[in-house]
Amino acid sequence: MKMKRAKAKQKGFVIVLVLSMIGMLAVLLLGFNYKSRANLLAVDEFRKSQQALNCATAGLNIAIAAIRGAEDISRNNKLAGLFSEETTFPVGDGSCSVNVTEDNGRLNLNLLIDKNGKPNRAGIDQLLRLIDSLNRPSEGTQERSCIGYGIVPAIIDWIDNDDNVTCLDFVTRENLGAESDYYAGLDHPCQCRNGPLDTTEELLLVKGVTPQVFSRIREYVTVRGDGKVNINAASKTVIESLSEKMDKVLAGVIVDRRKVGPFESIMELRDVPGMTDSVYYSIKDVITVSPAEQYYLVESCGSFERLSRTIAAVMRRDTQTKTVDVLLYKEL
Repeated sequence: MKMKRAKAKQKGFVIVLVLSMIGMLAVLLLGFNYKSRANLLAVDEFRKSQQALNCATAGLNIAIAAIRGAEDISRNNKLAGLFSEETTFPVGDGSCSVNVTEDNGRLNLNLLIDKNGKPNRAGIDQLLRLIDSLNRPSEGTQERSCIGYGIVPAIIDWIDNDDNVTCLDFVTRENLGAESDYYAGLDHPCQCRNGPLDTTEELLLVKGVTPQVFSRIREYVTVRGDGKVNINAASKTVIESLSEKMDKVLAGVIVDRRKVGPFESIMELRDVPGMTDSVYYSIKDVITVSPAEQYYLVESCGSFERLSRTIAAVMRRDTQTKTVDVLLYKEL
């Protein structure tokens, strides 16, 4: 009887051991299967992501070709959509959406100082007027921005090459900048650049430029160009900031006039309804209709099977040689 019981226990142990091994093998197989499926999904996602990036690259190449081949994008009916709004193109089984913005229609913040590194009063006044315009309640709402004047001397201190804190004595509100001592005391300390801004995003490092302030001002300012604003590309808000004699009504009339066709010469502004000699002579030296070097901001979003990739780039076009250089390239 004892031998039979021992054999029965031994058989039971063997069965348990076999079942345990089968269970372990099943777990290993399930784990291997899961890992294999995960790897396959990752590879497939990577493939789709690369396809989406290829579509975005195709959109970037479309923008480069358009900028290189057109005397002025806004004058070319086939390419005007790229300039005025997001335009979508099919790319194989995917697509790309491209938007091109001319940078010459904005205020160049690097020109808040002159060649000698001293504050440029004309550029400063223009930026102050832009801030005033942005701080007014939006049309149809009571919502208003809170952009302080203090960002102006702070930007000046960021781009000038000295360590003297700027105080704008002609500004009655916030008028004190910041140098390295201020930035060294922050939670995330950094050095004051004491050189030109490379990108507008760099403004987020400047004293007083919060993400909210940056989101309001970013589409009206640039860090490139000779300082002359292309009147064919400038927004109503930028045009209004050109002179204290310019008001939003006349700025709106100028924008509406452009819908008929771009200005071929600055003199054509004399024919705009509401334009006076006083206003004309106050803006004629700070505007242009044909920049020597044209700067463009390009954003191309590629899509493939519900995945998307975006490329942002800054391009410069030489109007004499018709060459296009990519100054900044970033995959978002």
